Amino acid sequence: MKRLPCVLAIALALATFAAPGSQAADGEKLMKKCKACHTWNEGGKKKVGPNLFGVTTRPAGSSEGFKYSKGFRKAQDAIGMWDDTKLDAYLADPSRYLKSLGGGRSRMTFKLKKEKDRAAVIDYLGTLK
Repeated sequence: MKRLPCVLAIALALATFAAPGSQAADGEKLMKKCKACHTWNEGGKKKVGPNLFGVTTRPAGSSEGFKYSKGFRKAQDAIGMWDDTKLDAYLADPSRYLKSLGGGRSRMTFKLKKEKDRAAVIDYLGTLK
């Protein structure tokens, strides 16, 4: 009977971590907010924003055929390759992030304010390879 509290504690600890893919599934749902400006299917067209397929595996500002803002182009080299930390900062406040890197305003005015929403979207973007 003494093992029961230990087993319950372990079960509770494991339950607090999202199962692989569950956060990405939430991110996929959240991405519906992005469809007015972006596509994210392989070979998808550019809209107001670039196609996001493979965004986590390519250098920032490298979506073929998309004309990035002057502010984004100025910060592009400082961003380099996107990673979770950079994407999190960008999605939280795109213009603030670009300005912190010596760039200027972003055309993207949408901000994902909740950290858990940004994490879910970033996880989902990571599945698009």
